[in-house]
Amino acid sequence: MKEEKILEQKSEEINKKKKFILRNTILIIFLFNLLFYFYIRYIEPNLLKVNEYAIVDNQLPYSFHGIKIVQFSDILYGSNMKEIHIEKVVNKINNLKPDIVLFTGDLLNNTIKINDTTKKNLIEILSKINATYKKYAILGDNDFSDTNAYYEIMESANFMILNNKNDFLYYMGNDPLLFVGTSSLNEQEFNKEQALANPDDIQTAYKIWLHHEPAVFEELIATNYKPNLVFTGHSLNGLIKIPFYGPLLKQDGINSFTENYYEKNEVKMYISGGLGTYKYNVRFFNFPSINLYRLYQY
Repeated sequence: MKEEKILEQKSEEINKKKKFILRNTILIIFLFNLLFYFYIRYIEPNLLKVNEYAIVDNQLPYSFHGIKIVQFSDILYGSNMKEIHIEKVVNKINNLKPDIVLFTGDLLNNTIKINDTTKKNLIEILSKINATYKKYAILGDNDFSDTNAYYEIMESANFMILNNKNDFLYYMGNDPLLFVGTSSLNEQEFNKEQALANPDDIQTAYKIWLHHEPAVFEELIATNYKPNLVFTGHSLNGLIKIPFYGPLLKQDGINSFTENYYEKNEVKMYISGGLGTYKYNVRFFNFPSINLYRLYQY
């Protein structure tokens, strides 16, 4: 009888230990998932990183040697990006003391309708961005959800909107930079022929092309007037990056460009990972970012 009781006690102790281990394992997994979700939903999407690039190109007009360009993109207002977050971005941009500022689309979020108060707030905040020479903007696919609001905000904030248009920028010399802007490929607004219309010296001008979707890269480099530099956004770098695997959420399927840089036929394309989120308000291994470029002529 004693042996049976001892065996029963041991069996009960083993079962208790098993239940204890199982309960604590479930609790640890639950807490880990909770903390992980809290991080990718509320922490990382609200951090801000500056990516710095040195671009060396002997085609660059020497009067622009050392110029600083800041690119920001994909605010997607109303996702993780509210006024307080955009103010933080503006302060960061101004601390970099840019000569030129580029916005490569998706100020708006097509799932969120903005009101007059929001428009007023965005105008006030974005107006504070300082650039020595100029501020350029293009439309992203989400901006076509309310083009009137987009134009009102960006033009009131002193951005020149290059919607299938171009603009020559001169500084201390006869050789300009030609900024060309084309609008969303996804919205079938892309028109490179219109964008290149009427430039005075298109063959020799140093061309910087702004477009929202990186998928247009192949078409741009195939043009007779291919650009020297291309700046795009849209991809959000895949939002979630799994170590040793790569981006999890791709905007345009298998043809997505989810890296920060591509080069082909001597044309360089830089992609902003953006600031906001879309569909899924999360980021992982992929901080919201703005890009700082320093251009050098050697």
